[in-house]
Amino acid sequence: MIKLKFVNAVAWYILLFIMFFFALYIFPLFKKKKDSSYKQEFKLCQCPICTFIYSSVFKQQLTVCPRCGSYNQKEDSL
Repeated sequence: MIKLKFVNAVAWYILLFIMFFFALYIFPLFKKKKDSSYKQEFKLCQCPICTFIYSSVFKQQLTVCPRCGSYNQKEDSL
């Protein structure tokens, strides 16, 4: 049988208790870090007037060329 002093048993219990709650605190931080670095989707569009290639967000139906200011539809994308 393993002989264990009462003081050592209490120390191990406290140590494991602290490690358990530390793990509960640390693991969600790593998960949150992954979730917060989401990727925003972009699409390359080319202006038919000045032939400038720029990126636009997928949700937009009409895009504005940053160089000449003309409005372009989604079909005019690369």
